Amino acid sequence: MITCSHIDKSYTSNNSTTNIYQDLNRQVAQWDSVAIMWPSGSGKSTLLNLISWLDLPNNWTIDILWTQITQLNTDERTIRRSTHVAFIFQHFHLIPNLTVQDNIDLVIDISWVARRYDTSDLLKLVGLAGYERRYPYQLSGGEQQRVAVARAFVWQLPILLADEPTGNLDHANAVNIMELMMQLHRESDTTIILITHDPKIAQYANQRYDLVDGDLVLQ
Repeated sequence: MITCSHIDKSYTSNNSTTNIYQDLNRQVAQWDSVAIMWPSGSGKSTLLNLISWLDLPNNWTIDILWTQITQLNTDERTIRRSTHVAFIFQHFHLIPNLTVQDNIDLVIDISWVARRYDTSDLLKLVGLAGYERRYPYQLSGGEQQRVAVARAFVWQLPILLADEPTGNLDHANAVNIMELMMQLHRESDTTIILITHDPKIAQYANQRYDLVDGDLVLQ
């Protein structure tokens, strides 16, 4: 269960305050899949940072799997994040001097959680069989995106945050990746929160919200 209770978030710069969220209240059930549609500049990065406790609200609480994150110190939040949250980043964040296999296996090496899938098996699932020894510069943008998806599912984490996971894929590959993500979601009981601007992608989730004026509106 992910619970956001009365969340306020604002930023102050040059004596000017920008309100991102005011009294935001939402719950995501454990093992659910949720898509959030966003217009440009609407605060999607802030939302993901709050959910993953990379950032904290100005007021009130965020509970992740019955732990009140705002009551943890920085080190405790870091440990909790590494054992509970996987990411699919919009810009991949692959390490350029590591091979595809090493980019995926690295998250296992630096975490305290169990492996869920063998790397080679995952690469087959995302259509990249035999790519283990290639480097990111040898891959297209769409292939790098598929590596990022594989990396997110290799370990056994309960929450997956996906920021435009199909943004660099053509339609056919986008459909394949979303079907794969939903298959892995069902098999692994992973809670997925998906950020997208594409309504066709949002339809894969059980619930869809639109981000409107700092609030999440259920569709």
